[in-house]
Amino acid sequence: MSNKARILLIGYRKFSELINAVLPDYQDEAEIIIVESVASGSVDYHALVKEHNPDVVASAGSNAAFLQNSLKLPVIAQPVTDTDVVDAVARARRIGERVHVFTYAAKAESEGRLFSALPSLLGESLQHESYTTTDEASEKLLAMVSAGNTDVVVGPSYICELASRRGLPAVLIYSRESARAMLDEALQQARARSVERESVGSPGRFVIDSPQMSRVAELARTYARGSAAVLLQGESGTGKEHIAREIHQASDYRDGALVAINCGSIPNELFESELFGYVDGAFTSSRRGGRVGLVEQANGGVLYLDEVGEMPLSQQVKLLRVLQEHSVRPVGGTRELPLDFKVIAATNSDLQEAVEAGQFRDDLYYRLNVFTLRLPPLRERPEDVSAIAAHYLMEYARQYAVELDIPALMAKLKTPFKHYRWPGNVRELQNFAERLAVNAAHNTAIDELSLDELLPELSQPQPGEAMPAGLLKEQECRAIADAMRRRGGDKTAVSKELGISPTTLWRRLKEMDWSEGIDADGVGNKKGKYYSRG
Repeated sequence: MSNKARILLIGYRKFSELINAVLPDYQDEAEIIIVESVASGSVDYHALVKEHNPDVVASAGSNAAFLQNSLKLPVIAQPVTDTDVVDAVARARRIGERVHVFTYAAKAESEGRLFSALPSLLGESLQHESYTTTDEASEKLLAMVSAGNTDVVVGPSYICELASRRGLPAVLIYSRESARAMLDEALQQARARSVERESVGSPGRFVIDSPQMSRVAELARTYARGSAAVLLQGESGTGKEHIAREIHQASDYRDGALVAINCGSIPNELFESELFGYVDGAFTSSRRGGRVGLVEQANGGVLYLDEVGEMPLSQQVKLLRVLQEHSVRPVGGTRELPLDFKVIAATNSDLQEAVEAGQFRDDLYYRLNVFTLRLPPLRERPEDVSAIAAHYLMEYARQYAVELDIPALMAKLKTPFKHYRWPGNVRELQNFAERLAVNAAHNTAIDELSLDELLPELSQPQPGEAMPAGLLKEQECRAIADAMRRRGGDKTAVSKELGISPTTLWRRLKEMDWSEGIDADGVGNKKGKYYSRG
């Protein structure tokens, strides 16, 4: 089976000719299937998707809008830039004096400043029409033909075909650059979906030996049924994202996308445009043609709210309305778009405590907390440690092409692993396995591997069950400070090494008052500059 991304392109003749012109640039990266069709209710596009099994669909204009409302797969729309319009009109003027431009618009009034300026520059020799459906496009073109005042037509492929049938020359409004922009975005989303399916479908990737996790997996399959929300609770690195994928794959929404949102990382000023999208001309720097928001991308699939406890209160109320109404209004839009998706939220904090402290809305909490799954930390399920370690050692041995005596290495690791408390949980164990495999790649014998050097965390004093919370916190702070020194302040590298999310690391550094300068005890001074997430 090919590892290339699969993209299904649906459009009319001139659209497919344009795509064929740029296909050689993508033949090594994607398998692109082109179907010539005008999107309408008379065509069974679900059967077409089932036949070709694409990762994403791409189209243009009213075709793309129809498919976005009909399919659960992501549908990428080809953009039309101002440069495309000007170039197309210039080519048309070389054919005839009187030019009639047709463009698709999500709403009739969203013509933009360009079409207000062009007629004033070119006079009555240029006319512009916008349409929202193919039927409306046909009616307006027939009216234009009847008027007899047009020499050449500019528009999308369907308009060009209609004009050609009536003996009028036609110029395609799209350019090769916009075709490449569409294919680049389609390729990016196709790769993401391909990786997601591969990670979910790989046998043994999520290793379970403990009764606790067996019960979690059983409940996850049960909670996958229907559209009710699921709240995942557990420390960083316990596998919340993997469980979210499992629920997605077992749900009625498996054919739709799994759209993940890091709730602690979206600035206030970008929140609505990122989550809800925007229409053409919504604000000064908006992209022509608008943008589909993350929530709308989850339509027909699953919306995964990661680190939901980190979401500021001002953003919570906006999200709550969407979850209550199951509809979204893009920024600058005038109508609500109905949505159908399943919500999975994840947090490493106690949301009930946050509600009581006034830091999390109680109405949003109860909206998310229909079903709850608690993922136990690795220290509470020691049966899984050896199995997971052996699994990842085998994976990394294959990845780095080394021969690794896994039973001998596991015998060496058994005792230190047994006494370690795994603050980074499964993600930390995975990092340990990769370190060991990389060093074995340098032909280091098992007996010569120094665990103190490769896995210094194992040799640090481990807190007992009765250890005071303050001492635990101090040890955690020292581990973070040491990692920040070793990694030169690279937070991405530190979060990966410690097996914690970037959001959790950001919060811990803020609690430590970390700054570029640190004192002799490894605790940040109080002169650091912090950036609020709003």
